Amino acid sequence: MIIERSAFAGMGKFGSRWLGDNWSEYRYMGYSVTGVMMHNIIGIPLAGADICGFLGNTTPELCARWHVVGAFYPFSRNHNTLGSEAQEPYLFNTTYFQNTSLSYTSIMRQAMRTKYSLMNYYYTELSMLHETGGAFYKPVFFEFPDDANAYQDQTDNVMLGKALKLSVNSHVEGQLSTKFYFPAGTWCNVFNVTTFANTCIKGP
Repeated sequence: MIIERSAFAGMGKFGSRWLGDNWSEYRYMGYSVTGVMMHNIIGIPLAGADICGFLGNTTPELCARWHVVGAFYPFSRNHNTLGSEAQEPYLFNTTYFQNTSLSYTSIMRQAMRTKYSLMNYYYTELSMLHETGGAFYKPVFFEFPDDANAYQDQTDNVMLGKALKLSVNSHVEGQLSTKFYFPAGTWCNVFNVTTFANTCIKGP
């Protein structure tokens, strides 16, 4: 596997790239979403970020949230620098998330299972892009260019290929609910970290 930090035109056909050193802060988790989008737009679809942050010390909640966000990157890894506190998922097993019965470790474990469950879809979509070009992890307006609302809140609304829309709180600490926009059509809930419920809604 080729993973680059520097890059040149056309390298996306042959290798992947990560976003470089980031900080263990909520705003950098948000930056990662638009950063991965940008890489897809310029022809590097297999891109991602260091989840939990690379520089500085993460927190259990940030690391758990970032595992959920990172489960949907085309490429992700839990990785940090020398001198920072260790951030392997099992280290957060005794701390509970938002006064629920979920441990931070259990949330990270489920995020990893989500990642593995998507591999066939990702592999198929990225393989087709290798032949045709285009973006996989992209802004919603790429699929709904005539919907003015699709141009808003790019950090929280992502299209994964043509079939999946990612709605995730990627940059706000402690927030338990967020309003997301869904374009016209029928949208079915495939993954929900709280309920794992399969429900469908109608977009406007």
